[in-house]
Order: sequence, then C-alpha cells, then structure tokens
Amino acid sequence: MVIVVVAGASIAGAAAYYTLNPRAPSAGPHTVTVVDDLGRTVTAPINPTRVVVLAPSAMDIVYRLGLRADVVGVGCDPSPLEAGGILNVYSTNQTVRWGLNNSDCIADYPSLDTETVANLSTQLVITSTITSAQDVETLTQTYGIPVVILAPNTLEGIVGDVRIVSTIFPEATTTANALESNLEATLQNASAFVQNLTGSGVTLPSVLLSYYYDSGGYYSYSQGTFGSSLISFMGGNNIAGTIPVQYGEVNATYVLDHQPEFILYATSGTNTYLTSGENNATAWAFAPYWNQLNGTKIGIDVTLLSEPDPTMILALPYLESLLYPR
Repeated sequence: MVIVVVAGASIAGAAAYYTLNPRAPSAGPHTVTVVDDLGRTVTAPINPTRVVVLAPSAMDIVYRLGLRADVVGVGCDPSPLEAGGILNVYSTNQTVRWGLNNSDCIADYPSLDTETVANLSTQLVITSTITSAQDVETLTQTYGIPVVILAPNTLEGIVGDVRIVSTIFPEATTTANALESNLEATLQNASAFVQNLTGSGVTLPSVLLSYYYDSGGYYSYSQGTFGSSLISFMGGNNIAGTIPVQYGEVNATYVLDHQPEFILYATSGTNTYLTSGENNATAWAFAPYWNQLNGTKIGIDVTLLSEPDPTMILALPYLESLLYPR
C-alpha cells in the first residue's frame, strides 16, 4: 500500500499551484527558453548533461527520449517505510526499466534536499507540482538552477510536455517526434472509440477512479484534471467531476449513493504493467462502504492512475478494455 499512499499524497499536494519567476541562466547561444505548464518562462542550457528529475511522470518522458544517461539524481522518500528509499516513490517495474537504485536518491520528503541538488552540479531540474514553491525558489534564486515544471491537466497536455523536454534536448528530436506521433495516434484512436460508442447510443458507464482513500472517502479527480481526462478517453463518466477541489476527496456517502458501475482503484498488485513479486494492496477491503459498492472493482497499477506521462496514454487500449471487454 505504500506506493498508493505516496502517490495519493503527491497528487493532493499538487493542487497548490504557484507562480515563480526563476533566475535562469542568461539567454545566449547555448541556451533555450521554454514556457512550462505553469506558464513560467524558463531559460535552460541546450542538451544539459546533468539533470535532476523529481517526479516519476517526468522521468518517464526523459527515459523515453533516450536521456537516462543525463540524469544524475531523482527525488525519493528515504524514510524507512515498508519498501524504503527508491521504492517509496517508484514501482519495481520503473526502477528496473529506468535503471534506478537508492544511490540515485535525493531526499524530497518532507522537503527537498536542495543542497544535494546543487552539489551535483545540476544544470536543470525537471519536476511537477510535487515540489514545493519554496524549494523551487531556493533552486532558482539561491543556486541559479533552472526548474521546468510539468503539470498537464489533460492527456493532450502530456504530448505538450514531451515537446517542452525535446525543445531543451534537440539531440532527442527524432525520438521525440516518433513518440509524439505514437501518443497522438493513441489519443485519436481512443477518441474515435468513444465517439463510436456515443454515436451508437451507448450510455457511458459511471466511474470512480481513486488513487487513495481514508475513513472519510475516496481521493479522486474533478473536472480540469488529467485524471478526469483519462476517464473520458477510457469511455467513462466521472462521478467525481463535480467535487469542488480538483485533486480532492469524494465523500464516502456520495459514492455509496451514486453506486458507480466501475470502481478503478490504485494498487501495486500484479498485472501486465508490473513485475512479478509485487503484492496486491489488500487494504482496499477496508475502504468505507467497500462491500456495499456494487460496481465492478478493478485494481490498477497506481502509476497508471496518478502519473500523467506517456505510459498513461499508451495504456489507454488496456484501460479501455477494462470498461469494454472485447
């Protein structure tokens, strides 16, 4: 359950968006300027070779663009929890695929170890809103390290994030173009699939997508979030779409009253996206009113529900098949 808890806490904190004007390197022949997902103008070195990545969703992009060798550190929670270190933030599958281990860890909970980031001679930090405004300010203002924040609120925004990163790394242009084409095709196919359903008079099923729960209810996504966008591309109706907080808690009684047809809950359990040996998050059996929810309950790798990255888009056919078995 530890990955679910960490991911849920990360998303809840992402609701506190902020605006900063980083003290980036002076623009010059070896720099490039981009606008990140928070509308911040950031000037970064071209093709930096010492990069710190503080969000798994950003790491997915960096890896897919063939830039793993440029990563000198990743954010993780060093607390001695069940898994500990790197596995408190990254799934086993991710650590294997991306070649991560505890030696790559930079403590980012409860606050980021900005001094270690600076001591690594870091040229660029790529993160999400999981990194606090204070830590971003320290990196940019105190150490002069440019910080790019990737925080898409739709699945289409993930494609935009690939473009942001590839603008900084023109060496990855060919790979980025191929990835963008693949992502766009997957989104177009998913959109066409849903349009065919609605055009045929099919009523889309109600869905609760939850990445964490407590005694009060289920944490989910309201309108204007990548999570709500994900449900739409899957062909579902989001029962949490009216909650007032984008990344907030749906009251347990509300869920019980609405009886969603599908409950998609985050787990580190075994499926085709995880390596063998990871255990199901059986703690969901203790979620409020769990046994009284009559919809189909499906455990899904938490990284597919909480990390807006290319993997989330590429998993759409799999996720669609959960609502519409072929």
